[in-house]
Amino acid sequence: MWYEFNGLYLAVNLGCLALPLLLSFDKNVQFYKQWKYFFRINLAVAAFFIAWDVVFTDAGIWAFNSNYFIGPSILGLPFEELLFFLCIPYCSVFTYFSLQHYVKHNPLKHAEATLTISAILICATLVVVFFPRKYIALTSFLTLIWLVWAQRNAKTFMADLWLTFFVLLVPFVISNGILTGLSFWEFPFIHSNAATITDQIVWYHPGHNTGWRIFSMPADDLVYGFLLIAMHIAGIERLRERETRQKRLP
Repeated sequence: MWYEFNGLYLAVNLGCLALPLLLSFDKNVQFYKQWKYFFRINLAVAAFFIAWDVVFTDAGIWAFNSNYFIGPSILGLPFEELLFFLCIPYCSVFTYFSLQHYVKHNPLKHAEATLTISAILICATLVVVFFPRKYIALTSFLTLIWLVWAQRNAKTFMADLWLTFFVLLVPFVISNGILTGLSFWEFPFIHSNAATITDQIVWYHPGHNTGWRIFSMPADDLVYGFLLIAMHIAGIERLRERETRQKRLP
């Protein structure tokens, strides 16, 4: 197939980043003015997720197909995997600020508490039901902790975060679909037959997730993706809030 080449993972990363980076200089959103917050938080959050990635890769919970890389390995991870933790958060945070600017009346404004509590219950259920399976259990547990914190401390931006997450679902499924099954569109929308997926950039051990797939993407990645986005946005909003308070001081 034409899309099977060594630099495919790099192409996915750069393809996701290209438009948000270009539009960062849009005169309305001016996302480049948020870079001072984004890169500080990205360093911290990416370090956490990369450490997690290293441990899980070493344990065989997921692995990578070297046929689709051109960069070197660092800490046992392909360079493109490290780049993922810059590109995807950048796209996500850019979307968050763009929606804040262009969507004047968030349709989820009065539903954020319901959404957050529902997500808490879902994550708690996933932890209990899939406790022995390390990927889904740990991801759900960490997301559960974050959501409990957010229910008390993040109400000012939760509606915007949820809107961002829902808007990003389609591009997220497409980009992750390519990573977890090159011809992802050939698979059923929802299924549990991961054995039929034979050509992928990122491989997941079937004993550590729910087993359900959205096209080729593990459904578990929705929880992981939410946590990745949420930690970035929460950190950035905290920095912005702190700076605002300092400016008000005499």
